Amino acid sequence: MAGPFMTALRGYDMAQVDAVLKQADDALASGSEALRVAARGVVRNVQFRQRFRGYARDEVDRAVRERLQQLT
Repeated sequence: MAGPFMTALRGYDMAQVDAVLKQADDALASGSEALRVAARGVVRNVQFRQRFRGYARDEVDRAVRERLQQLT
């Protein structure tokens, strides 16, 4: 799964980020094309909520781009 992200004053919702990246990682580990397609759609279309003391947005955005490349 994703490594620990820095915490930012105004960052992305930690639980939401963890759930989306876990879905992507699980799909990659499964070897299932159907799970990869589903995860790719979720990752591509996600709009993370911003929270006080959330994950640093630039780090999460980079991780999302990496997952999309891996899922393709």
